[in-house]
Amino acid sequence: MQLEELKGKLVLFKFSEEIRMDLPLFQIFKDEIWAVVAGVDNEGVWIENPAYELGIWWDENGNLIPENKQVKEKVKANTFVSWRYIKALMNVDDKRFQMQKNERLPGFKVYK
Repeated sequence: MQLEELKGKLVLFKFSEEIRMDLPLFQIFKDEIWAVVAGVDNEGVWIENPAYELGIWWDENGNLIPENKQVKEKVKANTFVSWRYIKALMNVDDKRFQMQKNERLPGFKVYK
């Protein structure tokens, strides 16, 4: 399989120990996750999180919302991971697996 063929597919990622402490910043809480590949290039991989929790600090007019009225919303976000932080990738070559839609598992899927 060529790396470019992973775009749009659900892939298991195993990250290196070196990046482990930085992962929570991107709402990745384990060093093993299932994620959809949004893009691949020479420098690394873009992975999709369809349920990233983002604090909303400004209104539609660009005005700062008072802290007591700020809310969190789930938004689609893509995270770039450099190849140096990826230990391994696994793709399951089965249409049933790639077509799986499960609302109980939004965002990154923790490997169990």
